[in-house]
Amino acid sequence: MRTALIVEYDGADFSGSQFQLNARTVQGELESAAATIFGDDAGRISLASRTDAGVHAFGQVASLDIETRMPVDEIRDAMNGNLPPDISVKHVKRVRQDFDPRRDAVAREYRYIINDGPASSPIRRRREYHLKRRLEVALMTNAARHFIGVHDFASFAATTTDHGSTIRVMETVVVKRNSENRIVFDFRANAFVRQQIRRIVSALIAVGNSSKTEDWIASLIHSPKRGAATQNAPPHGLTLMRIDYGPQLSLEA
Repeated sequence: MRTALIVEYDGADFSGSQFQLNARTVQGELESAAATIFGDDAGRISLASRTDAGVHAFGQVASLDIETRMPVDEIRDAMNGNLPPDISVKHVKRVRQDFDPRRDAVAREYRYIINDGPASSPIRRRREYHLKRRLEVALMTNAARHFIGVHDFASFAATTTDHGSTIRVMETVVVKRNSENRIVFDFRANAFVRQQIRRIVSALIAVGNSSKTEDWIASLIHSPKRGAATQNAPPHGLTLMRIDYGPQLSLEA
């Protein structure tokens, strides 16, 4: 019986989401907990979106196949009873047997947070990137409009991975300064190439501090070259917020 999990985690102490030998990962912790509860028949867990080391998630989606009559709330509680404190299953739902958390997703939403004030926040240091230089949000907002639409994002792709298509559909990019004087970048797309968001954020920072222009952003989009946007914003400012499966399948926690 295929079961979907909505998972939240603090990525600071993980070597990414995907299973790795001899490294602590989100998938590894989830599979270990499932095996403890349901035995080895629980098998492998699939994740909707890959997150790199240090990246967090508020709404990652995972699926596993288990044969149990345990109610979904008890599955949630049992999983959480066997998971470390930096990862939690927030919601459990039975789904159709052919549900694929990655391929069935229609959109992914990510958020990146920057503190550009004079002092860092010890409490928030694992969730936001601190820059001592003030950024101009208006400049970044104008530049961000170039990312909207169907584009080849090769310029913002990691140079050694993801050698498939780098064409993605970017639905929204919102840059704003919130009430806590943090700069929040919100992204929604059908999918992202690896490191795409962090490289986009770094490029927008260069515009926001006036070291680059909006035209430079446009050139990276319209003349794509893998890895042309060489700078990569730190992972700890990035959080996977939500996976959208459309009206046919609601997985809201």
